[in-house]
Amino acid sequence: MRTFLTLLGTAIAFTGIGWSVPAQATPCRAYTVDAPNDPYQYREINNCPILNGTFTNSNWKVEIGQWEPAAYYYRGRNLNNGSSIELIDFDVTGTTDRPQYRFYNGNVTYIVSFRDSDPNTIRLEVYQRERRILNQLLYR
Repeated sequence: MRTFLTLLGTAIAFTGIGWSVPAQATPCRAYTVDAPNDPYQYREINNCPILNGTFTNSNWKVEIGQWEPAAYYYRGRNLNNGSSIELIDFDVTGTTDRPQYRFYNGNVTYIVSFRDSDPNTIRLEVYQRERRILNQLLYR
């Protein structure tokens, strides 16, 4: 048995076939630093892509963008009943390939995520406490 495993290992190494470990995704890191010469007196450091634009589907219209350094806005409208909400927050999570921008309104959390490789599509998730009440794709 030991000879078989040695031969198998040698064959795998020789043919270039092997086991690979998936690449680690880089976590988003967003924070502010003092910048006395900046008009805001601080600036944002963020290694994740920033998404700006309007996204819709048959039920929702969402506009997202940067309000100022370390402040992102979310404007959401329910196209079925006309209700809307506007939030400003600075909570960036996820990874550099799939960032998440989170906005809070009491016990309701709005999460906008997207793939950096497809900035024309977002996923809108809404949670009330720990329970997801909405999960939809929206398009530019």
